[in-house]
Amino acid sequence: MVVFFFSWNKLTSALVFLLLVTAIQAQQAYPKLTAIISFDSLKKKSISKKVEWTNPDGSEEQLFFTEVAIPFPASLKESTRKFVRDVYGLDSLWLTPKMIVLHAMGDGDLKTSLEVSSFLHNRMPESWGTLAKAGALPNGAHFIVDRDGSIYCLFPPVSKTDTSISYSQTNHRWFIKRHQDANPIAIGIENVTPRGNYIALTDAQQDANAKLVRWLTWFEKGEIKFIASHHQFNDDEEYERFLTYFKLHNFRKQFRTKGRKDVGDEVFEALTKKINQNGVRLTPFFIKKKRN
Repeated sequence: MVVFFFSWNKLTSALVFLLLVTAIQAQQAYPKLTAIISFDSLKKKSISKKVEWTNPDGSEEQLFFTEVAIPFPASLKESTRKFVRDVYGLDSLWLTPKMIVLHAMGDGDLKTSLEVSSFLHNRMPESWGTLAKAGALPNGAHFIVDRDGSIYCLFPPVSKTDTSISYSQTNHRWFIKRHQDANPIAIGIENVTPRGNYIALTDAQQDANAKLVRWLTWFEKGEIKFIASHHQFNDDEEYERFLTYFKLHNFRKQFRTKGRKDVGDEVFEALTKKINQNGVRLTPFFIKKKRN
């Protein structure tokens, strides 16, 4: 019994050590990227918002969300302009909203998702391979939806003079954010999902996404015609059709990241049905190819 007792202690110690090493490696693999602002400081900037609108069928809706505006200093504005110029050949900071792209983080909770994604950082880490080769601009999205359906506006619209945040339908613009390939013409909505899972959106998240998209459609006076899922940009042929349709050029296509999984066909189809209610009709841009 004594021998067994010591063996058990050694086994327990070994397991504890293994868990600690695994945790340390995970932290090293996903370091905090918060040169612009920490998550805790960002939370202190929280402002509750409520918007109301009338849908095409005459029905009225309202949406509650939290504004947590990530600072966008002059250095990041310059980085944005350089990225857009280098990749798309456009000299502008400003979005021309024609599409909404739905994403999923796959990084765990809200705090971790923002800390490790480079959303709160001043550049794309050089160790991130082709992403960094495409440009130093950090990742970003205009909104993120938590597991319980809570909506956070990370980069809110600003007045046309860029002097204040503005939710006026007639006086606002959006900054271009780097949420992959649709940057110059798409508003990006991220979703918090479990680590390594890019399709597990909760019912609350799906409902929140649908209502948010309907508001954005109204807010942009019907100029947004299309919706897409991030994974649909994988197909080269469809991506070329996307570039042609919107009269865009990608001068760094060799650094395109593929193999995206978010948000998946099944979730996207469910979201499309939930979005297209109350007279709203957005068209999925990408054609789903039949498998042989």
